[in-house]
Amino acid sequence: MLKRILCALLASMMLLGTLASCGETQEPSDTSTGSSTGTSTDSAATEDETRESLDLPDTRFDKQELTFLTRDESEWTTLEIFAEELTSSTDNINNAVYQRNLRILEDYGVTIKELKVETGTQIAEVQKETAGNSGDFQAIITNTSNSASLASNGHLWDLNSESIEYLHLSKSWWDQNMVNGMSINGRLFYATGDLLTADNDATFCLLFNKQIAKDNQLPDMYALVENKEWTMEKFYEVIQKGVKEMDGKPGLSYDSDVAGFGYTGDNPYCLMFAGGITLCQKNADDYPEYKLDVERASNIADIGKKIFDKSHALDMNAAVTGGNTIMQVGQLCFGENHALFIGEVMQAVTRMRGYNVDFGILPYPMYDTKQNNYYSMMHLTASQVSIPKSVVDKTLTMTTSMIEAMAYHSVDTLTVQYYDINLKSKGAKDEQSAPMIDKILASRVCDLSYYFNWGSGAYGSLSSACLPTSNVGIASLDKKFSRSLPREIDKVIKAMDKNAEKSE
Repeated sequence: MLKRILCALLASMMLLGTLASCGETQEPSDTSTGSSTGTSTDSAATEDETRESLDLPDTRFDKQELTFLTRDESEWTTLEIFAEELTSSTDNINNAVYQRNLRILEDYGVTIKELKVETGTQIAEVQKETAGNSGDFQAIITNTSNSASLASNGHLWDLNSESIEYLHLSKSWWDQNMVNGMSINGRLFYATGDLLTADNDATFCLLFNKQIAKDNQLPDMYALVENKEWTMEKFYEVIQKGVKEMDGKPGLSYDSDVAGFGYTGDNPYCLMFAGGITLCQKNADDYPEYKLDVERASNIADIGKKIFDKSHALDMNAAVTGGNTIMQVGQLCFGENHALFIGEVMQAVTRMRGYNVDFGILPYPMYDTKQNNYYSMMHLTASQVSIPKSVVDKTLTMTTSMIEAMAYHSVDTLTVQYYDINLKSKGAKDEQSAPMIDKILASRVCDLSYYFNWGSGAYGSLSSACLPTSNVGIASLDKKFSRSLPREIDKVIKAMDKNAEKSE
């Protein structure tokens, strides 16, 4: 992944110059790819020669418009689809989007537009569109939760169907972990990849304070990861050493003491993901089935109870007071050097730019040294692209062709600017974090039960089992889940089958 992006960087810099711009043990298969940390003119030329081709019809769609229904949601507002004009040379994302869309206009005659609405109203907008076919938009960018709901209720095209001729989801500009993980019975209703960056922003990681680590003579964190010694027990060991009581009051405070680990409500579930635990795995026919490795999950819950102990860990939810939000509390805690580690999504890297804190980025730790890979969790708020069922015939051909072209051309525009310049160089502040980001993004695991909320929030119950205050055992949760999840899985599959029959 990184080699492809780095090799594309050289071409992108020239282009932008004028613009100023799931197995029995529950452990997922190792799907990560190797990476390179350097590039050259020769390697860039080689990559250009070996890069997969863009397989589209030899035609133009002059004077046509492709409008995306996009998200208006504070920090999760869609930025990757439309750019009105070039802005300052430091606005890398905007200018990369502008450059990519200009290519689409010049090469295919299509103008890219967006209809931005609040995320909470998007489902209603899509329902109205598929019922009335107004033609107001032809593609959708919404979060994973909304996408799952729309798919369940028959409002989206199956991107694997024969009617979708020009989306080639096996190509490298589509995230293969998500393409394979999010399909059900061979059907796939939404996807992500180089077209978008919000999926990267919504992926969880650990940020660590390099100065606090140095002050406490902690081991080289990056070396621990590279040597596959970054385990949950090692994480527990180091966070205990980062604690410093400073205000003389009982308990840790987010703004006056130093905690070993600051966490939010999603972090315990991230630990389960990191240890290879998912609630659903797919069988040979691509059907999701409820499977929980009770022994492994129980062991992770036991380790979690130690990791999240209040003697060294600080719950950001509990720290919220007054008008502060959990996001603000977390930023203040870590940004003002009051935590050795904080568990957050990658977007936190951007948020930390306003603070004078020297930090690095790490994946969540492995269960043990025998684990195949590091595994990462992508939050529900991650964006996906989909197509409403109201789009048909020639408009469908244009829509699928242009989404494919946009994803392809995002590799050496949007992805380069986000991944290599915007995130790594400015946010991470050190080159050692670059391969860590590679590992995090290349090892994302999909659990359909999480995105479809099967088991009425089963992932929340599993998450809570990691906390010291919990007295719920994994075995008892397994009994509960084994009754509820299969029914809910079956319900969704039957609905999808019924919707498919209607389409035929």
